[in-house]
Amino acid sequence: MARGFVTMNGGIMTVASTSSAPGGLGHPDLEAAQVPGLLEANPEAAMTVLVADDDEGSRLVAKAAVEKSGHHCIVAADGDAAWQLYQEWRPQVVISDVMMPGLDGFDLCRAIRAAETGTYTYVMLLTSHGAQEDVLEGMRAGADDYVAKPLDPFILHTRLLAARRVTALHGALATALAEARDSNERLAEFTGRVSHDLRNPLTSILGYVELGATDAESGHTEEAAEYLEIVGGSARRMLSMVEELLAFSTVGGSLSRSRLSLASLVRDVTEDLGLGLQEAGAVVHCEDFVFDADESQLRVALQNLIQNAVAYRRPGVPPVITVRGQGVGAGAVVRVEDNGKGIAATDRRRVVEPLVRLHRAGDPAGTGLGLATCARIATAHGGRLEISPAPSGGTAVSIYLGAL
Repeated sequence: MARGFVTMNGGIMTVASTSSAPGGLGHPDLEAAQVPGLLEANPEAAMTVLVADDDEGSRLVAKAAVEKSGHHCIVAADGDAAWQLYQEWRPQVVISDVMMPGLDGFDLCRAIRAAETGTYTYVMLLTSHGAQEDVLEGMRAGADDYVAKPLDPFILHTRLLAARRVTALHGALATALAEARDSNERLAEFTGRVSHDLRNPLTSILGYVELGATDAESGHTEEAAEYLEIVGGSARRMLSMVEELLAFSTVGGSLSRSRLSLASLVRDVTEDLGLGLQEAGAVVHCEDFVFDADESQLRVALQNLIQNAVAYRRPGVPPVITVRGQGVGAGAVVRVEDNGKGIAATDRRRVVEPLVRLHRAGDPAGTGLGLATCARIATAHGGRLEISPAPSGGTAVSIYLGAL
């Protein structure tokens, strides 16, 4: 026990003899010889550790060693108390004696494994020297490791390093699984929207083809020609949607980042959209800003946002669009503001989902891919897309771009 207290405080214990004669009776001489960095704390890797042991001395040694390693420690004097603390704290690590009142170490381990939902708990059992049957039963109960008693704080420190590594890997795996499930759910929703949006024009096409065939057989060629015109319009809408879906699928791939001038990009985009901007009486203001991004993808994003500002303008109010950029830490943000209808706070999260449309009175027909494309471009650049109200009452869309 004395050896444990000295070691946990970064020192060593030596035994010196008081007699020069062989076999003389010695006495312990404790030296506080520090070992630099032996149990150096790392706040970023700190864990909550539950120690369960009915022996007060062992609990004290374990708690001191855990805290010396930079972790937060909670203690229990029996298995039942340990189980209650586990449910309350959900610690990353449990260090449990095998034999103790209430739940023993094996039953505590089984209870922990049965209660785990997404966060993994690393379980270490404290066993007596030579108790191999305890080690085997503990592993079968779900334990990850064991530490021999009497407890050596240095050995416990090394076990905690392994525990941190294992729990971090389990955490990363749990996050990846959650993201995969979320991605599958989004894919299912996306597929449903695509099916719905393509089914409507297909149904229209089939219906009018049948009518046209019937009228053609009856000699009603004028009606058949009208039906064919409707069919052509539906087919063109389908083709446009398919083309936009294909374009959306390619956005966010490999990037070719370069130094860009925001004013130059906006000038090119407004030239491409010249006729639509002129018909709407739109005015576009841009403050130049130099930043790093993929030119083709930022061009697509700006085109979508400026088109949206024109499409969702207020009736009788010419669109006024302002584009500006600024540095944010090591990255940048490009913001497009308009004086249009705006987007309600309750709708701002869902409008960035593919094929989501608000269906407000007076809104033009669209695919619902514009903001989704912009969000994907922002993510590809290591950033995000944010929607907020503009000072003019319209919409402000901010594309945050991460550093190179």
